[in-house]
Amino acid sequence: MSKQCQSCGRPFTPRPQTPHQTYCTHPECQRERRRRWQQQKRQGDSDYRDNDIRNSKTWALENPRYWKQYRDENPEYVGRNRNLQQQRNQKQRSALIANEDVSNPSPQLPSGRYRIARILADGTIGGQTWIVEITPLMVQMDGEDV
Repeated sequence: MSKQCQSCGRPFTPRPQTPHQTYCTHPECQRERRRRWQQQKRQGDSDYRDNDIRNSKTWALENPRYWKQYRDENPEYVGRNRNLQQQRNQKQRSALIANEDVSNPSPQLPSGRYRIARILADGTIGGQTWIVEITPLMVQMDGEDV
């Protein structure tokens, strides 16, 4: 009985010992199988995730020059990474640009009674306090009510 590999999509015959096999035996597909399993395990198992983080930190402390050496030996990786980062930066910058035709009105102070007091430099109330009633008025800008 032939199945379709979940990684490459090619047909394969599962091993008789593993009837539920879903990936073919190609090394790339097996690597993808392990990668997906590990990703799923990290999401669902906090102990596994914590151990994984701890092991990564330990390895990084034991191999402090690994990434610098890797970048020095793989300039195509550096160039690709730089281009992808620039694309991500550009995408983020363009998402933050405000539409100049749209303005958000400042929050309105609700109508009501308020107590007004003078606050001294030390944070205490000085002198009298007043109770006032405030009713915001409609302001007209460029023919529109705000």
